[in-house]
Amino acid sequence: MSIAPRILLPAAALVLITSLASAEPKYPQDTVVAERGGAVVTMLDVDAAMLAVPPRMRANVMNNPKRIEELIDRLLINRQIAMEGHAAGIDSDGVFKQAVKQQEERLLTEVHLTDMRENLDIGDVGALARERYQVNPDAYALPGATSARHILIGTKHRTDEEAKALAESVHAKVLAGEDFVALVKQYSDDPSKETNEGLIPGADSDSMDPAFAEAVKQLGKSGDISPVVKSRFGYHIIRLEERIAPTPRSFDQVKDKIVSELESSMRDARVKEHVDQLKGMEIKATPDVVASLRTRYLPKGAQAEPEIPEKK
Repeated sequence: MSIAPRILLPAAALVLITSLASAEPKYPQDTVVAERGGAVVTMLDVDAAMLAVPPRMRANVMNNPKRIEELIDRLLINRQIAMEGHAAGIDSDGVFKQAVKQQEERLLTEVHLTDMRENLDIGDVGALARERYQVNPDAYALPGATSARHILIGTKHRTDEEAKALAESVHAKVLAGEDFVALVKQYSDDPSKETNEGLIPGADSDSMDPAFAEAVKQLGKSGDISPVVKSRFGYHIIRLEERIAPTPRSFDQVKDKIVSELESSMRDARVKEHVDQLKGMEIKATPDVVASLRTRYLPKGAQAEPEIPEKK
């Protein structure tokens, strides 16, 4: 959805946005970005909105004219409606003011934890990265690829016994040397056969039916035929088409990836440790006051629902 007509951004402005995506900031924070219906959005508003985005991601997030338009539109509509709320006196209520303060605290929490995470000194993890690689180098190999072709004899429109008998009959035709693709077209109940002739990439992956994937794994070389295999879809005859082994990668090839993963997990752990320390401090509360919250918001004359016992 384009908002150019609503916020008076001419087409040329979008070209300018794109061309200046990598330029140094040139406008001070009091520069007006857009206005609508008496609501004004400045560079300071945009900078404030971007506080919710981690610093390392801001350039990428804003390198998109559509996202910029959507951000400006959101800031404008929020300010327009907020102006109406202010005129109605909503922001004079004490509870509202406290809610604003809580929103400020929430934002402070998010920004502070983000800054803490980004600025943590976790040292050089290169040696630890090498150790992790040496423990299991296969984990960093380029994944292999397995494809298989199958004939599905379904049980949706026939009994299990009928499906199994038909599958065994088709299996015998395959073993006798009849053309597999022709049998797919003639017998398979898989609707995708019209476009793929029974071919399934990633046939032994975790996304496949477990029984099907395990049967594919048992096939040794291209052209091998499985026994009749039952899955939740029915009965299958499977032919292995291709199996490409994983490609090992050296430590130098994957070092940056491992280092990045380690740094991220260590930063997360350090921030969590700090938050857990704060949570571990003693809570001092007044039991009667806490208990009163159960009925504080009941409509006048209403009775509280029976307390639900906690599961042990």
